[in-house]
Parts: sequence; C-alpha cells; structure tokens
Amino acid sequence: MIRAILSAFMLLVTLAVQAQTQLVFDETTPEAYLIKYSTTGNSSQQHINTILNLLREGDVGKRGGRPARTPQFTVKMEQQARIADTGNALQLTVKLSKIGVESDVTYKGFGVEDVLLPEKLNAEVKLLDGKKKELNAFNLTNISFNKEGVVVLDVTMPDTTTANQNYSLVVEPKELIYTSESVNRFKRHQELVQNYYTAEATISRALQDINRIQPEDVDRISLHDRNLEQMEDMYERIKDENYKDKLNLRQYDPQHLTQKMADLNRLMKERRRAVDYALSTMDLQFFNKGMSLVTSGQGNVAQSYFIKSLEVNPKFAPSHLQLARLDFVNGYLNEATARTLDVLTGMRIDPETRQMAQVLAHDIYTSHINRGHSLVNNRDYNAALQAFGTARELCDKVGGLGCNMPALREGEGRAATGMYHNIVAEGKREFSRNNIAQADKLAEEALRFQSDYRDVLPQPTEAIELQNQVKYTYYVEHIDKGKSYLNSKNYSAALSQFDAALDLQEKYTFKKVNELGTLVQKAAKPVLLAELQTGYQQAMNNQLTDARALASKAIAMQGRYGLAQDKEVVGKYNLLRDRIVTQECQNAQNAYDDHLQQAKELARNKQFLAADKAYTAALKVAGDNTVCQLADFTAKDGREAILPAVRYQQMLEDINRFVASSRYTEALQTYNQAEKHYKAYEVNRFGLDYISLYNYAKETTKLPFTAEVVQYYASQGEEEVAINLLTILLQKDYKNRKTKKVQEQLGKQLASQDVQLGLKEDVEALAMKHTNNNRDLEKLKKAYEKERKRLAKG
Repeated sequence: MIRAILSAFMLLVTLAVQAQTQLVFDETTPEAYLIKYSTTGNSSQQHINTILNLLREGDVGKRGGRPARTPQFTVKMEQQARIADTGNALQLTVKLSKIGVESDVTYKGFGVEDVLLPEKLNAEVKLLDGKKKELNAFNLTNISFNKEGVVVLDVTMPDTTTANQNYSLVVEPKELIYTSESVNRFKRHQELVQNYYTAEATISRALQDINRIQPEDVDRISLHDRNLEQMEDMYERIKDENYKDKLNLRQYDPQHLTQKMADLNRLMKERRRAVDYALSTMDLQFFNKGMSLVTSGQGNVAQSYFIKSLEVNPKFAPSHLQLARLDFVNGYLNEATARTLDVLTGMRIDPETRQMAQVLAHDIYTSHINRGHSLVNNRDYNAALQAFGTARELCDKVGGLGCNMPALREGEGRAATGMYHNIVAEGKREFSRNNIAQADKLAEEALRFQSDYRDVLPQPTEAIELQNQVKYTYYVEHIDKGKSYLNSKNYSAALSQFDAALDLQEKYTFKKVNELGTLVQKAAKPVLLAELQTGYQQAMNNQLTDARALASKAIAMQGRYGLAQDKEVVGKYNLLRDRIVTQECQNAQNAYDDHLQQAKELARNKQFLAADKAYTAALKVAGDNTVCQLADFTAKDGREAILPAVRYQQMLEDINRFVASSRYTEALQTYNQAEKHYKAYEVNRFGLDYISLYNYAKETTKLPFTAEVVQYYASQGEEEVAINLLTILLQKDYKNRKTKKVQEQLGKQLASQDVQLGLKEDVEALAMKHTNNNRDLEKLKKAYEKERKRLAKG
C-alpha cells in the first residue's frame, strides 16, 4: 500500500515538472562534411592529407575496377538543437548523433570508416530572439569527437522576460579537426591490415609444414614434438591478435584467414594426439620399429631399437624377448638364457609373450643339453656341468617346459663322474710327488664335489681312500715330532703334537699307532702337574676365577689323557680344590663381616631401611656359602632388633610415594597405621621423631593432599584443626572454589555444635569468630548463618 502511494506521488511530481517545462525550440538537421585533399590549410588539413595519401596507397574500390586517383570521404551526422523554458531559465542543448563516414574507398579491401572520424571539432552556437536578433553566442573549441554521440552545448541561462520571445538556435558550420592521433589511429589500422596478410602467409606455410610432422618417425620424435610445439605457440599468438573481431572478418576475409586457422587448428590437434601417444608409448614405438626391421632381415639394426625400448621402459617384456631371441640366433647362449629367465620369472607378461618365451626357452634348453653332451665327449667336464646345470635351472624355474629329466640326469652323471675321477686322479698324482698339502686339498675338493652331485654319483670311495692316506701321513708326522719334543723335555710342545695326532686318529679310519696312548700320558702328566701348581698359587693369591678355570681344565685333562687314577695328579688336584674352598670361605666371612658392620653403622645413623638391606645382604652371603658354616645369628638378631623402626620408615616412604602419585586415600590410611605402629612399638626409643598428620599436610607442596587432610579433619569432627589447615592452604593460593564443599560442611557442623551448646550470641558475630573474619572463608560463614537460621526455624 505504501509503495503504491509513493509511486503515485512520484508520478504527480513528474507531471508537475513536465507541466512547468516548455519546449520553445526543437530542430533536427542532417549534416555532411566532405573531407578531401588540399594543398592549403591548417595543421588539421595537413593531417587529413597524410591520411588520404596513406589511404591512396592501399585503396581498392568496393565495386572493383580502378580506384579514384585522389581518395575522399564524407563525414555525416545529425544535429539536434533545443531550447527548453523552465519558467525562469532557458536550457540550451545541441547534440550530434548518427555519426558515420561514407566512402567508396577501402584499404586493401578492408573498410576504414571507423578510423576516418575526426578527433575534435570547433563550433559556434548563437541564441536568437523572434526578430533573429542575437542574444548570446557560444564559441566552443576542442570538443572531443565520438562516434556514439557528441554534446556540443548544454547550458542553462536565466530568462527574465514574461512574453514569448520565439527563441531559436543557430549553429554555424563546424570545423572538424584531425590531429596526429587521427593519423596514428589510421596507421594502427593500416598496420593491423598488413599484419593480417602476414598472419595469413604464416598460417599458409604452417598448413604445408604440418605435413612434415610425422609421429611415426620414432628416431626424431623429439624434434617433431618441438616443431609442433613451436607451431602451436605461433597459432596462439595469431589467435590472440583477434583479427576476426578487430577487422570484422565475418563480413570480409579476403585471404580466408579464419578458415585456414580452423583447418590448421584441426590438423595440429590431430598431430598432437598422435605425437603425445607416441611419446607416452615410446617403448612400444621402438619395439614396433625393431620388429619391422627384423621382418626385413635387419636383425642387427633392430637390436638397437629393442635396447632403446628398454631404456624407456626397463620392464618391457616383448623387447627383452626379442633381444633374447637375437642373442640365441647369434650364438650368445648364456645371455639368451638370462634374458629369457628374466622375462618368464621376473616380469608381468601377456599370454602371447609368455607362449613365445616358453618356445624360446625350450629351444635354449635343447641347445644346452646338446652342448653338454658335446663337451662330455670332448672331456671338458666342468663346462659340460655348467651347460647341464643351466638346463636344469630352466627346467626348475620355467613350468611347462617339457624337460626330459632322465636324459638330463644321465648327462649330468656322465659329466660329474668324469669331473670326479679327474679330481681324484690329480690328487693321487700330487700325493705320489709327496705334495701332501695339495693332495689334501684335492681330496677335500673331491669329497665336496661328490656331496654336491650325490644324486648322480656313487659313494666317494676313491676320495676317502686318498684322504686317509694323506691324513695318515700327517698323523705319523705329528707322532714323530712329539717324540722329538718329549726327548728334549718340551712337554707342552710334545703334548700339542700328540693332541693333533689324537684328533686325526678319532676322525679317520687309518691304522692306529699303539704307543700313542703311552706317549700322550708321558707328555701330559708334567704339563698337568704344572697347571695344578699354578692354580694353587692363584687360589693362594685370591685369584679364584682363574683358579677355578684351571681346576676345570685339570679335570678335563685327566679324563682325556687317562690320568684320572694317577696318585700324584689326584693329590695335586685335591690340594688345589681344598685351597679354593678355604679361600672362598675366607672371602665369604669377610663379606659377611663388612655387611654386618655397615648395617650397624647405618642403624646408629637412624637409616634403618638401609641397615635392614645390609643385614639382608649379610644373610645372603651366609646362605650362598653354607659349606663354610658362617655364624649368621649376629645378622639375624641385629635385623630383628631394628624391625619396628624399619617398618615405620617404610610406612613413611609409602606415604611419600602415595602423595607423589596423588593416591591420597591410601596415604591417609597408611599415616593412621604409622601413627598406631609408632605408639604401639615405642618407635621413639630408636631416636625417630613422630610427625603429626597436621604438620605433614601443612609442609607438603602437594596442595591437593592438604585439601584432602582438611576434609579428613572435618569428617572427624575436628573443625578447629580443619579451619586452621584450610586457612594455610588458601594462603598458598589454592583455588577457593575448590574448597566450597568443605567450607559448607564445616559451617553446618559448627552451627549444629553452637546450637547444642546453647550459645545465644549474635549469629553473625559467631560466624566471624569461627572464620577469624577471613574473607577467604566467606562460604563457611554463609553456610554457618544459613544453617543457624534453619535450625532456629526447626
């Protein structure tokens, strides 16, 4: 409703204004100005001459034929002059509209009308009365010219007359002004047209060059990609010039630039798709090129393309397979084998490639078998084994190869037998030459070889026989050297040689030398007695670890060399054993005494927990050395005597631990137990002071525990103690809001007590007395007053 009223009001205002404004003069006239060449005139004419000369250079008549010798054009417009009388003022307006250029002249076929308009204009407007008498004149200069319209005059002047004067406006012929900017504008248009023709030539060449970009040319694909990228950049630059809109090519496109750019764009996109595909599948492109060369019989050249394919994609199985096939054809059997196994066991391949690879693997397998048999016939057993081994590897790793395993086993057996016999024969020759060390190595090699090929070789009888002969030679040498050392009383060196002989005698099956046992005993007994003497001295020096080690070694030597019943050896051993035990007991007694003395000292210093540990350590020493029968009653009695103090200090440690871990309930329970224990066992006789719960809670830095103790005292009915501790707690900046509950509890309890006591004093005064007028206890005070009121009502 309000919107409708406002609309009606605005309409009335508009009608009122219109009713007060009278249009006294309104004239519309068309105008035309011919622009032509002239040798005389001002700077504007000189600029016009420059434009006309430029126009003549590229003038082509719209209707064809020879163009006019001197171009000229007409600037047309429509002029509207108005006088409006508003009652006490005149509004004078002169406007130009429908501005344009009319000319048959073009520049190289393109219209130039939009760039032939003047830059500015000068005009003179006169106001006349009904008698054509000039009332006022307006000289207007340098008015900006615009195709969309020009406001020449727009002024308001007072009108003091009351009669109708029949006013009119006269606009004198205008002066159209061309400036250097007019020339530059035409030159820019001229350059734009010239660039159009240049762009068309560039696009035309590109339409020819596009055919030289060949995505299938894998050797120069990078060059083609670079050329195509340059062509795409060129296209984008020409497209950004926007000739289509700037020159209105929809209307006139003499060189068909728009169509040619569309054709080039389509062709470039096709080439781009092809080039990008080639670049993204270079492994396949190189492979295809290689296959085409293989088909034409150029296998060696094709190899380089397969390698290029793998440089792009090392796992491209088809290229690996073709390289393996070429290696196989060219006689590189091991290389072909390795590549084929890689393809079949280490790559993800399609079924067709797998089938082709298995066919090649079977051909390679057959070649290895044939080569192995040939090498066996030529007595090159080692190479033959390698050939059969490679064939077996193919059979083991490639399923479905169709291997003839009996034939493979038979070939391996022939080669292995020949190799084994060669090793043994060489060992025998070295043995006959008295080259015992080399013969020993060859015997070991023959045995290892037989173990490696035990599936196709019989037991290594010849190798074992050769080894026994070699080891017997060493055996006799060790005995002879031992005898020599024994004669010179170098018992340790002799024993070392006899030990070596014994080791050989135990490991091998050659004939034994019967006197070896007696010889060993003769060498071992002096050595053993010397060791026992050394052990005894170590025990005397309290080097018990070393002495025990020598005792253990002596027992082992007695068993190994048959001296367990030798009286002299047994006697020496017993002396060592007893000395070790005696020294161990002495050490145990010393350790026991040290722990006992430490315990007593700690107890005197009131460190009863540490003293208890020292007593326990003393008892452990006695328990670990029962054979020594230490008198441990002193430790037992001492530990028993301090037990009450130990338990009290342990309780105090537990309390500290509970408080530190915020286990306050357990701490309070333990404190009560400690208090009872202290009194029951008169712990004060140990010189230990009792610390009350109040003092402990007052001194602790764990304020939440202090708050817990306040609550405890409140629950025990010790309100005064609780309030004192609570006051201390709040003085330590403990948050007041956390004490609200206990304050209220204390206030209620105190109120009940005062009522029971029959105190008649002022309630507020009593509350202040209980809180010592402490503002921090305001919640207690209010709870007290509230409870007193409640009880009074009851």
